[in-house]
Amino acid sequence: MSLSDDLLGLKPKEPRTLVIDIETSPNVVYAWGLWDQNIGTSQIIETTRVLCFAAKWLGEKKVHFHDERDGRSTMLTAAWDLMNEADIIVGYNHVKFDLPHLRREFLSLGMLPPSPAQDIDLLKINRQTFNFPSNKLGFVTEQLRLDSKLETGGQDLWNAVLQGDEKAWAKFRKYNIQDVLITEQLFEVLSPWIKGPHKGMWSGNMRACFSCASTDLAFMGFIYEKVMAYPKFQCEGCGAWNKLLRNGQTRAA
Repeated sequence: MSLSDDLLGLKPKEPRTLVIDIETSPNVVYAWGLWDQNIGTSQIIETTRVLCFAAKWLGEKKVHFHDERDGRSTMLTAAWDLMNEADIIVGYNHVKFDLPHLRREFLSLGMLPPSPAQDIDLLKINRQTFNFPSNKLGFVTEQLRLDSKLETGGQDLWNAVLQGDEKAWAKFRKYNIQDVLITEQLFEVLSPWIKGPHKGMWSGNMRACFSCASTDLAFMGFIYEKVMAYPKFQCEGCGAWNKLLRNGQTRAA
């Protein structure tokens, strides 16, 4: 019997969705001026690094927080363990910022890649789907009457954190955690607008709503594409629009 035969009876578990956000240090450089500088690598005194991260499983109360004061290996191992368990990772610009920073740190410690996961980048969703005057996270959440980012006071907070100021670290922790909480809030509001992944892959029912796996779908006519017309349904659970394929499976409309 082959390995594939052994696995035929296995069914995917309910997906684990991780919301994550990191904070980093600036590159420290020697510079000859303050305006329009071209910084060479020989001027770098200290490269950027991950200072801390906050993460939260969707639907759970606990927020995980670790910073470099725990020990860099301890902090990064905690981040790796959470990402390795995640089926879906949600963030705000995490695809271009948070994840590449974390991967660099994993690599520097000789760690292997965490398990693959689907990425849902809410900044990308906002840019593709809406036209807010600003796509900054705090601005978008305020526009949607959600909680907002905490004020940091700018570079002075980072300076104090890098100098080991305990009060600054306490504020830094609250700031990082708040970013995760409002990212989760934003994800829940935007979910009907996000076209993947199909939750039926984990529920085992590809005929259910792609967004939330609910089977409460209301027929609302047809959606007309270039060469085909498909029955369309609106989910009475989350409000997402689904189209019904000929094989009976749903897809984002």
